[in-house]
Amino acid sequence: MTKRRVPSEVYDRDYLLSENTEGYEDFKSGSLSHVKQLQLDLLELGPGTTLLEVGLGRGEFLRHCAERGAVVAGIDYSESAIDIARSTLAAVTGADLRIADCKALPFDSDAFERVYAGDVLEHQDIEDGAQMLREMYRVLRPGGFLLIHTAPNAMFMKVVYPIAKPILRRIDPGTVEALENHLAVNQMVHVHEYTTISLRRVARLAGLTNAEVWIGEDLLRSARHRHTAKLSSNRLVGWIGGWGRLRLVRFFLGNDLFLKVHKPAGEVTPAG
Repeated sequence: MTKRRVPSEVYDRDYLLSENTEGYEDFKSGSLSHVKQLQLDLLELGPGTTLLEVGLGRGEFLRHCAERGAVVAGIDYSESAIDIARSTLAAVTGADLRIADCKALPFDSDAFERVYAGDVLEHQDIEDGAQMLREMYRVLRPGGFLLIHTAPNAMFMKVVYPIAKPILRRIDPGTVEALENHLAVNQMVHVHEYTTISLRRVARLAGLTNAEVWIGEDLLRSARHRHTAKLSSNRLVGWIGGWGRLRLVRFFLGNDLFLKVHKPAGEVTPAG
């Protein structure tokens, strides 16, 4: 069976400088989206923390990491992404930005205290996703951790959304139309969308037996996302969103999936 891989040319300036890539309006204002801000906090960065971002897109996330004192590097296989990111990080001294494939990272083993990929895994099939995780773990320094964010939750998209769409359209047709347009783009570039079950599966396939997997409790993204802001003002939607603390509710209704893997301090990465 032929593997599906999205050509790098698809991720051109038009794609990157639009809401097809999370947080574009925030990027234009020099800030970071609510979703990305949460991921930034999870990285627990401090002065001098070495960080690699896999799939850096426009580069604003990496810039905010540098503002927290991190020593930053990033890769993307899109030339347009690297061009935009170099402009975004022009004021960051020593930012190491490279055109590279996430399945073959051009860095030595044990090089970074944090390795991060936000909204990249869903652009790979399971096998390529596992190889990306292996490479991220290889370049991770013992004592550090890697962090993955992926969205949307395939359980929500395949089971819940088709049932809920007519109701949501009555609440706010404009938001549903915008979401439908976004999902049409996702169909072109998302190769495999995950559930918590398949996220654990890809971690096991990569040989990462100690992976933590979870879905964020903030189902409505604090009403600070373009797809949840207006819907959240509806009493029914707001009431449902308040149940995100329950694991079963998150399994079906959550959309921010995370995977975190620590590398034991004493682990030695094999040569080659």
